[in-house]
Order: sequence, then C-alpha cells, then structure tokens
Amino acid sequence: MSWLNYHHLLYFRTIAIEGGIARASEKLNVGQPALSAQLKTFEHTLGHELFERTGRRLVLTEAGQVVLSYANQIFELGGELLQVLADGALSKRVAVNVGIQDCLPKTIAVSIVQRMTELFPCRVRIVEGHAPTLFSELAGHNLDVVISNQMPFAEEFKGLRSRHVISMQVSLYGAKKFAKLKKGFPQSIAGQPIVLPTIHSRTRHDVERWFHDNRVAPQIVVEAQDTAVQKSLGASAVGLIAVADAAVEDLLNENKLFKISQLTGVVEEVWLCTADRKIPNPVVEVLETIKDLFSDV
Repeated sequence: MSWLNYHHLLYFRTIAIEGGIARASEKLNVGQPALSAQLKTFEHTLGHELFERTGRRLVLTEAGQVVLSYANQIFELGGELLQVLADGALSKRVAVNVGIQDCLPKTIAVSIVQRMTELFPCRVRIVEGHAPTLFSELAGHNLDVVISNQMPFAEEFKGLRSRHVISMQVSLYGAKKFAKLKKGFPQSIAGQPIVLPTIHSRTRHDVERWFHDNRVAPQIVVEAQDTAVQKSLGASAVGLIAVADAAVEDLLNENKLFKISQLTGVVEEVWLCTADRKIPNPVVEVLETIKDLFSDV
C-alpha cells in the first residue's frame, strides 16, 4: 500500500507557490539539490511529472494542478485543526468555500451566508468572479458551491449539477431627475443614458432584447459587472440602471433611486451549483434540500 509523504507534499506545494526551486529553497531553508531530489522522488511515487520548465520558471502540468488543488485543501484543513484546538472548540467547524457570480446582487451573498451559519458552526469563504471561472473552480473542488444566474454547460463542466432557487424581477431605476420618465414609458427612455452589466452577464442580453422588442434605444454610457457599482452609478445620476428589484430596496427607501418601470419578462435567475464529490460538504448537502433557500430575498 502506498503512503503519501507529507514532507514531499509540502516541498511540492512550496515550489508551486514560489514558482521555482531556488525561491522555495530559501523559503523552506532546504538546499536546492536536496529539494530537487525530493521533488523527483515525489513525482516517481505518484507516477506523474508535476512540472514542466518554461524558461527559468517551473509551470504546473495538468497532474500538478490536480495535486496542488488537493495539497491546498490538506494544509488548509491542518491549519484549521490547529486553530480549533487552540480555540478550545473541539466541535469541528466546517469550512465552506462559496463562489458568488460578481453580477449577482449582494443580498444573495448575505442570504446564503446567513443560512449557512444558521445550519452549522461553519466558516464561510466567499469568492467573486465570472461564472465560467467559478464553475472551473467548482469542478476542481476548490469551491464547494457556486451561486450563479446561469447553469454550467454539461458538456463543458462534467460532474456539476444545478438547482434553480429563485427568479427575481428586473426593473428600470434612476435617480430623482429621471423619475419623470415614468410618463410615456418605454418611448420616454429613448436616448437616455443607461448603465448596463457587461456582455458576460445574461441579464445584459435579456435587457437589450427587451429594448429591441419594444423599439427603444437608450444610450449606454457605462458597462459594469458588479451590481453594487451599478447601484452607485444609478444613485449618482450617471444613468438609468436595470437591476433586480431585491437589489435596490435600500436605495429606494432612502429616495436615492426611483422605479421607472418593470421590464416585463426580464428576470434575474439564481442557481445553486454543486459538484459530485466522494466526501460531500455537510453544509452544502443540507443547502441542497432546503426548499425556500432565498425566501427572504
């Protein structure tokens, strides 16, 4: 039976992070010849080359990327073990790595974190990014769950599954000076400045299709992926914004934004995306069974 040498795993991980044996040698206080020999032994044990040389830099092979992913989780878990013992909290805190698509309203992130902390004594880590990047991280088991406004393509991301959890109505909002556009809508918004999500967002395409179908053409002045940025620009009267109703309740209550009109048929979909794993995360397992995950959004 083969045994994993954790010293070798540490050496490999440090080389990967530092980008070469020389810098890793300084970091670990281990001679370069010895470190290089240990790496060769580790590769021989695994039966795979973990690096390939590009110029003066070592670059991870496909096998090396897989090993690094597991190494990160192993050492992170070890650090968590030491922290739990140091805190005197002997009931294990579950770590949950959550990917939030950057164009989704922040209320989604708040809701999911609240629900997770209610379920378990867990520690939640949130990463924001584009959907394809998050799905890749999910498939590589670097994330436990991804909250997105789209499903991963089955042919591109195998082993991932999705569950639809909510549809949020999208409406057009603007600062006080745009409130008069309610009258005569939608023709009233023709030529008006508007802030839209970038082309990576499904909402962007749905909104533009609505404009096309209703034969109106606002003037795009800013493209911003982050909903918080869109809200700030809208409240600053830079232009109109098309966002989910749930995302702007705070600014509506403060009279910093005003609703122009609902964009009938345009909704922000929210999907809970997870991956098949041999050892599933218990928090994620429970999340997948909750019927009204975002009932308070």
